[in-house]
Formats: sequence, C-alpha cells, structure tokens
Amino acid sequence: MSNDWVVDIETFPNVFTFAAEHVDAPIRYCFEISDFRNDSRDICVFLRSVADRGGRLVGFNNVGFDYPVIHTLMLMGVSDAKTLYDKAQAIIKSQNEENKFAHIIPVNDRLITQIDLYKIHHFDNKARATGLKVLEFSMRSQSISDLPFPPGTMIAPDEIETLRTYNLHDVAETKQFYQYTLPMIEFREELTKKYKRDFLNHNDTKIGKDYFIMRLEEAGIECFEYVNNVRTPRQTKRPVIELKDAILPWIEFKQPEFTRVLNWLKAQSITETKGVFTDLTATVNGFEFVFGLGGIHGSVESKVIESDDERIIVDLDVTSYYPNLAITNSFFPAHLGKEFCTIYKTLFEQSKAYPKKSTESAMLKLALNGVYGDSNNKFSPFYDPLFTMSITLNGQLLLCLLA
Repeated sequence: MSNDWVVDIETFPNVFTFAAEHVDAPIRYCFEISDFRNDSRDICVFLRSVADRGGRLVGFNNVGFDYPVIHTLMLMGVSDAKTLYDKAQAIIKSQNEENKFAHIIPVNDRLITQIDLYKIHHFDNKARATGLKVLEFSMRSQSISDLPFPPGTMIAPDEIETLRTYNLHDVAETKQFYQYTLPMIEFREELTKKYKRDFLNHNDTKIGKDYFIMRLEEAGIECFEYVNNVRTPRQTKRPVIELKDAILPWIEFKQPEFTRVLNWLKAQSITETKGVFTDLTATVNGFEFVFGLGGIHGSVESKVIESDDERIIVDLDVTSYYPNLAITNSFFPAHLGKEFCTIYKTLFEQSKAYPKKSTESAMLKLALNGVYGDSNNKFSPFYDPLFTMSITLNGQLLLCLLA
C-alpha cells in the first residue's frame, strides 16, 4: 500500500490547521496550532514518518503555497499560528512576475516529496487557472463549501471545529481529484524513473519541452547560459520582424484573393506576435478564410452539406503539422542552429516507432508539439518569434495552396 497522503492547510492569525488523508485508505487526521492547542511536534513527527517511509504529500497548489509553510514548520520544529500565518501572507503577496518563485522550495531542498495536482494539470497558467471549488462542481461533489471565515479573521474557540471540518472536506475533495489524476501521475513516475530526471510535477507541455532540451544538450547544443551567476535561457530576441523573412519564397497563388493576402502579409513589419491584425480575410468560391498571426480558420454556418453521386466530403489531417513544417522546411530558432531540425526529425521518427498508447509515444508527442508553443515564450530557451511566425504563416498559406 502507498504511503502517500493528501494534505491541505488553513492559516489564520491565531489558528493553523493541517489536514491529511491517506490516498488509499479512510485514515485521516486534522492537527491544530492555536492559542488553545499546539500540535506542532505531532505534525513534524507525522511528516518525518511519511518521509522516512518514502511517502509523498499530495495537494492542490502545495508546491506554491502549502509546502513552503509546512517546510517552515518542519525546520522550526515548533511554531505558533501567527508565524505560519505571516509566512502564508508573504507567499500570497509575492505572486507577481518578479517574485512568484521567491518562496518555492527547490526540489533537492524539500524534506518530503510533493505531488501538486495544480501544476500537473497546468492550472498555474493564467489561461487555465482553475480553483478547487470549480473542480468540486465539475466532479459533481455532494457539497461545495467556501472558506467559512474571511481571510485574516481572528477565530473564536467555538469556531475552530468548523474550520477543521472545512479543512478535512477540502482534503477529501482533493483526494477525489487525485484518483482522477492517477494515470497522469503514473506516467510521470515512469518518465522520472527511466530518464533519471524529475518530471513528477510537470504539466504536459513542460514534459515535452524538458525532454527536447535534454536531447539538445546531449547533442552539445547549449540551451542555457549563466548571466551574473544566474542560469538564463539562450534566446533570439527580435525587436522587429519583417513577415516576408518568415514566408517561404516559393509560395504563390493563382487565386487573386489569396495573392492579395500573401502580398499584404509580405509588406508587414511587426513588433508583437499577438493581436496585431484580426480582420484579414479572403473569400474564395463562396468560402471565407480568416487569417491571423496564430493560425487560419473558417467555417460554413447554418448549412447541411451531404455527399452525393458527384461529390464526397473529405476530412484531411496532417500528422504533427507544425513539427513537420519545421522539419521539412528547416525552420529553427536561430540560436539553436540547424541541428535543432535534425533532432526534431529524430524524435518524430521515434514517435512513429512506439505503440500509440505507450509512455514513450505520449512523451515524444508532447516533445514535438510543446516546442512550437514555447518558441513564443519569453522565458524559454526555444524563444525566437521569427521561428514562431515561420510556422504559423506558412502553415496557413500552405493550407490555402491545398484548398
């Protein structure tokens, strides 16, 4: 049986509660640190016992919030509620681009291994941000409870039991979400064991990106450098991008509307890669194509289209379209060189060799698809916006050639 525990904390100026439930058994605890009781030592004994047996703590945003508070308690051995509340407040106040990692404990410094469902599902991305209460609704939980007291409240003695009940309820809901996430956790455990690299709390995109980085570094391509003793990703930054430099020179059209769009794109200079133009369209044979820097789309509306004796409906898909655009046309981030495409192609060929449902196939697919997205990420070693534009613009234009 596993020795993993689902945990959650609640922090108030005069009350701290720590709830835990075993992942496989109906065993649960709720510890308290307050003006009326101090379970500090019992919490530390419990946590050290879990760590000594190779157990892990499972939580929801525990890497970013719960564990730094728990880590503080474990280092102190004994604490009062106010000290832990102040630590929690410091974490909350640091949630900006400059300081958001200030309180996170590095993996090698953690006293007990963490599994963070929030990070695994990529809810730490602004576009995907999701709270536990929304998940409880999605999981059709029997009850959904909000925090019973406003943050910062001084909890009265007769209110502590309400707080403890709420804390245990959140642990039970997190445990339910853990069961849903278990296949994803097992996948990450397999990768960690096989490649001896910590993938445990990686979201899907990060798994692919880190594996690709690993392969690049094995080939002698440096993805990072040290600037003022800080590990910094190598990048190609471009203040201005001439779109004609991104478009394949041999693309040309017979359709006047497509030619108009192509010529317009070639005349543009951009300094941003998002939201630059939103109304570029071409109508060909009664169908409207809508273009953008990120991709092309179009759809018929309020119509039924059926196959008949003269015409059939054909559904076409390109395997790994964006990766293959880079591989076939030798698109690569300038600072990584042409060897980037060689490795890209190797990973693509490897992905076809493994069974579709295998761990290797899943990881290689993530590696192939994650790199494109990260090429427009200002914090990534794949960052080169011209590479991004080469993929998206040519991807659209080549689909128009096909049409």
